[in-house]
Amino acid sequence: MNKIKNTFIPGIMTSLLIILGIIGWAQPAQAQGNPDEAQKMKMLQEMAPYKGYLKAHMNIPPQELLGGPLEVEITQKSGGVFVILPSKRKLDPYVFGTPQVPRALAGTPGINGLPPGVRGINNGQYTEMEKPSPFGDKNIVMGNGKLDIKAVDATATDAGKTNDEIKFMASWQDKQGNTYEVRCCGMLAAHGVEYPTFGGVVTNTVMHGSSRIGTALMPTMYTYFAFWGMGEIRKNGDVLDKPRLVHGMLTEYVRKKDYELAFDDEVTPTRKHFHLMVPPMRPEMKEQKFVHEDVKTGFKLPNGMELPFWHVMFENLEIDADRR
Repeated sequence: MNKIKNTFIPGIMTSLLIILGIIGWAQPAQAQGNPDEAQKMKMLQEMAPYKGYLKAHMNIPPQELLGGPLEVEITQKSGGVFVILPSKRKLDPYVFGTPQVPRALAGTPGINGLPPGVRGINNGQYTEMEKPSPFGDKNIVMGNGKLDIKAVDATATDAGKTNDEIKFMASWQDKQGNTYEVRCCGMLAAHGVEYPTFGGVVTNTVMHGSSRIGTALMPTMYTYFAFWGMGEIRKNGDVLDKPRLVHGMLTEYVRKKDYELAFDDEVTPTRKHFHLMVPPMRPEMKEQKFVHEDVKTGFKLPNGMELPFWHVMFENLEIDADRR
């Protein structure tokens, strides 16, 4: 295998804004105790743009990838990692539109779309998401980052089951010497919730941003490799949380100076990095929706609260890929 080293209609829209206006990132948990909010959340989730597509792929057999299975190996043997902390994401007009013509509305807030009620506005333009999320600029660097991925993309589309494969291990250390680890996948996501997962492993596609495959809070990005599955969270060898939804992807570079998260027109196509995401969301496959649930990471923030997700970036990569 070749080795690569990577140093409308105004009346309808007005009504929609009134309906959607007060839903936020953490609202799924809060909505359970409020019938009105729960109904609005259900409406948002039912409006997720890939609902029909996913329904058509619910119980089909695995469809073979054109050209045959692709094997992928990605490693990081040493070096630091960037750990993303909660902060408010600036809103890209290419992805979210304007208050007059908003885009990316529907789906579970934060993990898919973003309702207008949590979008800041200034001078007729959206400014930032008014609640902290895992998709902002704030970050810290941790050491001894290691990554080991062996995967096979064999299944082309979502299906009832999959022939895709993955073995994933990632770890890093804080300044006190604690080791944090994510392992995956006890079960691949053969079929997605709100957006497709292509059998659990996908190669050579476009994700996030305007694609609506994954959160719109990340930029639209070419994705060389990605996976979704259920894994576990560890600290110093002890399992803290399982099963948890784990998502990883190798993409073109979407960070700027001071590690700010780029808008679509600021992406760097000539560089690559790997994103690990364990979101504060739990998929409910039978009901085809996401429910808010913080991750037990074991890492304390300066305010004493536990970091409720892992979003970790690896950049000292070795990448191999070839047809089986």
